[in-house]
Amino acid sequence: MHLKKNKMKAALLYGPSDLRVEEVDVPEIKDNEVLIKIKNIGICPSDVRSYLGIYKRQIFPYGRESYGLSGHEWSGEVAEVGENVKDFSVGDHVVPEIIVPCGQCKLCRKGMTNLCQNKSNIVRGYAEYAKAPAKALFRIPENVSFTEAAFSEPIAVCLHTNDIISPKPGETILIIGGGPMGLIHLQISKLSGAKVIVSEIVDSRLKMAEELGADATVNPTKENLQQKVKGLTDGYGADAVIVAGGSKSAIESAFKTVSPAGTIVLFGGTYPPTNIEVDPNIIHYGEIRVTGSYDHLPTHVERALKLLSQKKINVEKLISHTFPLEKLKEAFELVKSAAALKVQIVF
Repeated sequence: MHLKKNKMKAALLYGPSDLRVEEVDVPEIKDNEVLIKIKNIGICPSDVRSYLGIYKRQIFPYGRESYGLSGHEWSGEVAEVGENVKDFSVGDHVVPEIIVPCGQCKLCRKGMTNLCQNKSNIVRGYAEYAKAPAKALFRIPENVSFTEAAFSEPIAVCLHTNDIISPKPGETILIIGGGPMGLIHLQISKLSGAKVIVSEIVDSRLKMAEELGADATVNPTKENLQQKVKGLTDGYGADAVIVAGGSKSAIESAFKTVSPAGTIVLFGGTYPPTNIEVDPNIIHYGEIRVTGSYDHLPTHVERALKLLSQKKINVEKLISHTFPLEKLKEAFELVKSAAALKVQIVF
Protein backbone atom coordinates (compact mmCIF):
# COMPACT_ATOMS: atom_id res chain seq x y z
CA MET A 1 0.00 0.00 0.00
CA HIS A 2 1.30 3.46 -0.87
CA LEU A 3 0.36 6.61 0.97
CA LYS A 4 -1.46 9.05 -1.28
CA LYS A 5 -0.58 12.14 0.74
CA ASN A 6 2.85 13.55 -0.20
CA LYS A 7 2.99 16.58 2.08
CA MET A 8 2.86 16.86 5.86
CA LYS A 9 3.14 19.41 8.62
CA ALA A 10 6.37 19.28 10.59
CA ALA A 11 8.33 21.36 13.05
CA LEU A 12 11.55 22.85 11.69
CA LEU A 13 14.35 24.64 13.53
CA TYR A 14 16.24 27.35 11.66
CA GLY A 15 18.46 28.26 14.62
CA PRO A 16 18.29 28.34 18.43
CA SER A 17 14.64 28.96 19.44
CA ASP A 18 13.72 29.71 15.82
CA LEU A 19 11.01 27.07 15.45
CA ARG A 20 8.43 27.03 12.68
CA VAL A 21 5.74 24.58 11.64
CA GLU A 22 5.75 24.21 7.87
CA GLU A 23 4.82 21.79 5.11
CA VAL A 24 7.50 19.34 3.97
CA ASP A 25 7.58 16.15 1.95
CA VAL A 26 6.39 12.97 3.62
CA PRO A 27 9.54 10.85 4.03
CA GLU A 28 9.96 8.04 1.51
CA ILE A 29 10.57 4.59 2.93
CA LYS A 30 12.96 1.88 1.78
CA ASP A 31 12.07 -1.78 1.36
CA ASN A 32 12.82 -2.63 5.01
CA GLU A 33 11.21 0.47 6.50
CA VAL A 34 7.78 1.45 7.78
CA LEU A 35 6.01 4.81 7.58
CA ILE A 36 4.10 5.72 10.74
CA LYS A 37 1.35 8.28 11.30
CA ILE A 38 2.31 9.99 14.55
CA LYS A 39 -0.46 10.06 17.16
CA ASN A 40 1.18 11.25 20.41
CA ILE A 41 4.65 12.49 21.27
CA GLY A 42 6.01 13.49 24.65
CA ILE A 43 8.42 16.38 25.09
CA CYS A 44 11.74 15.31 26.56
CA PRO A 45 14.08 17.83 28.25
CA SER A 46 16.69 16.85 25.64
CA ASP A 47 14.27 18.11 22.96
CA VAL A 48 14.13 21.47 24.70
CA ARG A 49 17.93 21.62 24.90
CA SER A 50 18.11 20.91 21.17
CA TYR A 51 15.52 23.64 20.58
CA LEU A 52 17.62 26.08 22.63
CA GLY A 53 20.84 25.03 20.91
CA ILE A 54 22.59 23.82 24.08
CA TYR A 55 22.43 20.05 23.65
CA LYS A 56 25.72 18.14 23.86
CA ARG A 57 25.42 17.19 20.20
CA GLN A 58 23.32 18.49 17.36
CA ILE A 59 21.52 15.46 15.93
CA PHE A 60 19.83 17.28 13.05
CA PRO A 61 20.89 20.13 10.76
CA TYR A 62 19.19 23.51 11.01
CA GLY A 63 16.83 24.42 8.20
CA ARG A 64 14.57 22.30 6.03
CA GLU A 65 16.37 19.07 6.93
CA SER A 66 15.56 19.56 10.60
CA TYR A 67 11.96 18.39 10.10
CA GLY A 68 10.59 16.52 13.10
CA LEU A 69 13.55 17.67 15.21
CA SER A 70 14.81 15.38 17.97
CA GLY A 71 11.33 14.09 18.83
CA HIS A 72 11.63 10.48 19.99
CA GLU A 73 8.91 9.76 22.59
CA TRP A 74 6.29 8.95 19.98
CA SER A 75 3.60 6.40 19.26
CA GLY A 76 1.71 5.96 16.03
CA GLU A 77 -0.12 3.88 13.46
CA VAL A 78 1.49 2.15 10.48
CA ALA A 79 0.56 4.00 7.29
CA GLU A 80 2.77 2.20 4.76
CA VAL A 81 5.18 -0.74 4.75
CA GLY A 82 8.19 -1.44 2.57
CA GLU A 83 8.29 -4.32 0.10
CA ASN A 84 10.34 -6.59 2.39
CA VAL A 85 8.40 -5.93 5.59
CA LYS A 86 6.50 -9.02 6.75
CA ASP A 87 5.90 -8.46 10.47
CA PHE A 88 3.84 -5.25 10.31
CA SER A 89 0.76 -4.17 8.38
CA VAL A 90 -1.06 -0.93 7.72
CA GLY A 91 -3.09 -0.04 10.81
CA ASP A 92 -0.78 -1.62 13.38
CA HIS A 93 -0.10 0.48 16.47
CA VAL A 94 3.63 0.83 17.12
CA VAL A 95 6.44 2.56 19.00
CA PRO A 96 10.10 2.65 17.96
CA GLU A 97 13.26 1.45 19.63
CA ILE A 98 14.96 4.77 19.01
CA ILE A 99 18.57 3.50 19.23
CA VAL A 100 20.00 1.97 16.06
CA PRO A 101 23.38 0.50 17.10
CA CYS A 102 26.23 -0.41 14.79
CA GLY A 103 26.57 -3.90 16.26
CA GLN A 104 30.33 -3.87 15.70
CA CYS A 105 31.94 -1.54 18.26
CA LYS A 106 33.35 -2.70 21.60
CA LEU A 107 30.27 -1.55 23.54
CA CYS A 108 27.84 -3.29 21.18
CA ARG A 109 29.82 -6.51 21.48
CA LYS A 110 29.48 -6.21 25.26
CA GLY A 111 25.70 -5.94 24.88
CA MET A 112 25.70 -2.25 25.83
CA THR A 113 24.01 -0.94 22.70
CA ASN A 114 22.88 2.13 24.64
CA LEU A 115 26.53 3.25 24.61
CA CYS A 116 27.23 2.32 20.97
CA GLN A 117 29.93 4.62 19.64
CA ASN A 118 28.41 4.77 16.16
CA LYS A 119 24.70 4.69 16.94
CA SER A 120 22.04 6.65 15.13
CA ASN A 121 18.66 7.55 16.54
CA ILE A 122 15.11 7.28 15.25
CA VAL A 123 13.80 10.76 15.87
CA ARG A 124 11.87 13.35 13.79
CA GLY A 125 8.67 12.73 15.72
CA TYR A 126 7.43 16.33 15.68
CA ALA A 127 5.77 15.76 12.35
CA GLU A 128 2.66 14.11 11.00
CA TYR A 129 4.66 11.12 9.75
CA ALA A 130 7.95 9.46 10.68
CA LYS A 131 9.77 6.41 9.34
CA ALA A 132 11.68 3.62 11.05
CA PRO A 133 13.30 0.28 10.16
CA ALA A 134 10.79 -2.50 10.73
CA LYS A 135 13.33 -4.27 12.95
CA ALA A 136 13.27 -1.29 15.33
CA LEU A 137 9.51 -1.31 15.98
CA PHE A 138 7.43 -2.77 18.80
CA ARG A 139 3.72 -3.46 18.50
CA ILE A 140 1.62 -1.68 21.13
CA PRO A 141 -0.58 -4.02 23.23
CA GLU A 142 -4.29 -3.71 22.45
CA ASN A 143 -5.18 -2.33 25.88
CA VAL A 144 -2.53 0.42 25.76
CA SER A 145 -3.50 3.79 24.30
CA PHE A 146 -1.30 5.94 22.06
CA THR A 147 -1.09 8.37 24.98
CA GLU A 148 0.31 5.69 27.27
CA ALA A 149 2.54 4.12 24.63
CA ALA A 150 4.35 7.42 24.09
CA PHE A 151 5.82 6.84 27.57
CA SER A 152 7.51 3.58 26.57
CA GLU A 153 10.90 5.24 26.00
CA PRO A 154 10.87 7.25 29.27
CA ILE A 155 9.86 4.13 31.18
CA ALA A 156 12.58 2.13 29.39
CA VAL A 157 15.36 4.47 30.54
CA CYS A 158 14.05 4.26 34.12
CA LEU A 159 13.99 0.47 33.92
CA HIS A 160 17.66 0.58 32.90
CA THR A 161 18.40 2.53 36.09
CA ASN A 162 16.33 0.05 38.09
CA ASP A 163 18.45 -2.80 36.75
CA ILE A 164 21.58 -0.96 37.90
CA ILE A 165 20.43 -0.48 41.49
CA SER A 166 18.49 -3.78 41.70
CA PRO A 167 16.32 -2.67 44.66
CA LYS A 168 15.12 -5.34 47.05
CA PRO A 169 12.02 -5.44 49.26
CA GLY A 170 12.63 -3.47 52.43
CA GLU A 171 15.42 -1.31 51.05
CA THR A 172 15.10 2.46 50.85
CA ILE A 173 15.44 4.40 47.59
CA LEU A 174 15.83 8.18 47.57
CA ILE A 175 14.82 9.93 44.36
CA ILE A 176 16.13 13.48 44.06
CA GLY A 177 13.88 15.28 41.60
CA GLY A 178 10.13 14.85 41.33
CA GLY A 179 9.60 15.69 37.68
CA PRO A 180 8.07 13.22 35.20
CA MET A 181 11.14 10.96 35.19
CA GLY A 182 11.47 11.02 38.97
CA LEU A 183 7.80 10.05 39.28
CA ILE A 184 8.30 7.15 36.88
CA HIS A 185 11.34 6.05 38.91
CA LEU A 186 9.11 6.20 41.99
CA GLN A 187 6.55 3.83 40.53
CA ILE A 188 9.16 1.37 39.24
CA SER A 189 11.01 1.33 42.57
CA LYS A 190 7.74 0.68 44.41
CA LEU A 191 7.14 -2.40 42.24
CA SER A 192 10.26 -3.95 43.78
CA GLY A 193 8.86 -3.58 47.29
CA ALA A 194 11.31 -0.85 48.25
CA LYS A 195 10.51 2.11 50.47
CA VAL A 196 10.74 5.30 48.39
CA ILE A 197 11.53 8.86 49.48
CA VAL A 198 11.14 11.70 46.96
CA SER A 199 12.97 15.01 47.31
CA GLU A 200 11.62 17.92 45.26
CA ILE A 201 11.45 21.71 45.63
CA VAL A 202 8.03 22.09 43.94
CA ASP A 203 5.25 21.24 46.40
CA SER A 204 2.72 20.27 43.71
CA ARG A 205 5.15 17.61 42.50
CA LEU A 206 5.56 16.32 46.04
CA LYS A 207 1.79 16.00 46.28
CA MET A 208 1.78 13.99 43.05
CA ALA A 209 4.55 11.77 44.42
CA GLU A 210 2.40 11.05 47.47
CA GLU A 211 -0.56 10.19 45.24
CA LEU A 212 1.65 7.77 43.30
CA GLY A 213 2.78 5.93 46.40
CA ALA A 214 5.83 7.70 47.85
CA ASP A 215 6.44 6.60 51.43
CA ALA A 216 7.87 10.01 52.33
CA THR A 217 8.47 13.34 50.60
CA VAL A 218 10.88 16.15 51.37
CA ASN A 219 11.15 19.73 50.16
CA PRO A 220 14.87 20.45 50.78
CA THR A 221 14.23 24.19 50.79
CA LYS A 222 12.01 23.73 53.85
CA GLU A 223 13.53 20.69 55.61
CA ASN A 224 17.02 19.33 56.08
CA LEU A 225 17.17 16.51 53.52
CA GLN A 226 20.07 14.71 55.16
CA GLN A 227 18.43 14.70 58.58
CA LYS A 228 15.09 13.60 57.17
CA VAL A 229 16.57 10.68 55.21
CA LYS A 230 18.76 9.57 58.12
CA GLY A 231 15.75 9.74 60.42
CA LEU A 232 13.73 7.51 58.10
CA THR A 233 16.49 4.93 57.76
CA ASP A 234 17.68 4.33 61.34
CA GLY A 235 20.60 6.68 60.71
CA TYR A 236 22.05 4.75 57.76
CA GLY A 237 20.84 6.68 54.72
CA ALA A 238 19.27 5.41 51.50
CA ASP A 239 20.43 2.12 50.00
CA ALA A 240 20.32 3.81 46.59
CA VAL A 241 19.98 7.43 45.50
CA ILE A 242 18.71 8.25 42.01
CA VAL A 243 19.61 11.81 41.06
CA ALA A 244 16.87 12.60 38.53
CA GLY A 245 17.84 16.28 38.30
CA GLY A 246 21.10 17.65 36.98
CA SER A 247 21.88 20.47 39.39
CA LYS A 248 25.12 20.71 41.36
CA SER A 249 23.29 20.84 44.69
CA ALA A 250 21.15 17.79 43.83
CA ILE A 251 24.20 15.70 42.97
CA GLU A 252 26.16 16.78 46.04
CA SER A 253 23.22 16.03 48.33
CA ALA A 254 23.27 12.41 47.15
CA PHE A 255 26.63 11.89 48.87
CA LYS A 256 25.16 13.16 52.14
CA THR A 257 22.13 10.89 52.06
CA VAL A 258 23.42 7.53 50.76
CA SER A 259 24.04 4.62 53.11
CA PRO A 260 27.45 2.95 53.47
CA ALA A 261 27.66 0.26 50.76
CA GLY A 262 24.98 2.20 48.88
CA THR A 263 24.71 3.25 45.25
CA ILE A 264 24.40 6.71 43.71
CA VAL A 265 23.04 6.87 40.15
CA LEU A 266 23.44 10.07 38.14
CA PHE A 267 20.40 9.82 35.89
CA GLY A 268 19.94 13.37 34.61
CA GLY A 269 22.35 15.24 32.36
CA THR A 270 23.82 18.53 33.62
CA TYR A 271 23.45 21.62 31.44
CA PRO A 272 25.56 23.65 31.43
CA PRO A 273 28.30 21.20 32.52
CA THR A 274 29.38 21.69 36.11
CA ASN A 275 31.91 20.43 38.65
CA ILE A 276 30.85 19.00 41.99
CA GLU A 277 32.61 19.06 45.34
CA VAL A 278 32.78 15.70 47.09
CA ASP A 279 34.92 14.41 49.94
CA PRO A 280 36.43 11.23 48.44
CA ASN A 281 36.60 9.72 51.92
CA ILE A 282 32.82 9.34 51.79
CA ILE A 283 33.25 7.06 48.79
CA HIS A 284 36.34 5.28 50.10
CA TYR A 285 35.34 4.53 53.69
CA GLY A 286 31.71 3.92 52.84
CA GLU A 287 32.38 1.77 49.77
CA ILE A 288 29.90 3.93 47.87
CA ARG A 289 29.28 3.01 44.26
CA VAL A 290 28.79 6.01 41.95
CA THR A 291 27.58 5.35 38.43
CA GLY A 292 25.67 6.87 35.56
CA SER A 293 22.57 5.60 33.78
CA TYR A 294 22.09 6.52 30.15
CA ASP A 295 19.46 5.46 27.63
CA HIS A 296 18.24 1.86 27.57
CA LEU A 297 18.37 -1.52 25.84
CA PRO A 298 15.69 -2.97 23.54
CA THR A 299 14.52 -5.30 26.30
CA HIS A 300 13.61 -2.27 28.41
CA VAL A 301 11.16 -1.02 25.75
CA GLU A 302 9.53 -4.43 25.62
CA ARG A 303 9.26 -4.51 29.42
CA ALA A 304 7.88 -0.97 29.46
CA LEU A 305 5.04 -1.93 27.13
CA LYS A 306 4.26 -4.98 29.30
CA LEU A 307 4.10 -2.83 32.44
CA LEU A 308 1.75 -0.43 30.66
CA SER A 309 -0.40 -3.33 29.48
CA GLN A 310 -0.53 -4.69 33.05
CA LYS A 311 -1.46 -1.19 34.33
CA LYS A 312 1.45 -1.28 36.76
CA ILE A 313 2.53 2.28 35.96
CA ASN A 314 0.19 5.28 35.88
CA VAL A 315 1.43 7.64 33.18
CA GLU A 316 -1.73 9.51 32.27
CA LYS A 317 -1.64 11.12 35.71
CA LEU A 318 1.72 12.64 34.77
CA ILE A 319 0.36 14.56 31.77
CA SER A 320 -0.27 18.17 32.77
CA HIS A 321 -0.69 19.73 29.32
CA THR A 322 -1.39 18.74 25.71
CA PHE A 323 -0.88 20.85 22.60
CA PRO A 324 -1.32 20.54 18.85
CA LEU A 325 1.83 20.56 16.72
CA GLU A 326 1.18 24.18 15.72
CA LYS A 327 1.80 25.22 19.35
CA LEU A 328 5.04 23.27 19.81
CA LYS A 329 7.07 26.41 20.51
CA GLU A 330 4.65 27.34 23.31
CA ALA A 331 4.89 23.79 24.65
CA PHE A 332 8.72 23.88 24.63
CA GLU A 333 8.72 27.17 26.50
CA LEU A 334 6.35 25.71 29.10
CA VAL A 335 8.64 22.72 29.68
CA LYS A 336 11.62 25.07 29.87
CA SER A 337 9.90 27.02 32.65
CA ALA A 338 9.38 23.84 34.73
CA ALA A 339 5.75 24.91 35.20
CA ALA A 340 4.45 21.60 33.87
CA LEU A 341 4.86 17.91 34.42
CA LYS A 342 4.69 15.87 31.20
CA VAL A 343 3.65 17.72 28.08
CA GLN A 344 2.46 15.85 25.00
CA ILE A 345 1.81 16.93 21.43
CA VAL A 346 -1.36 15.26 20.16
CA PHE A 347 -2.21 14.87 16.47
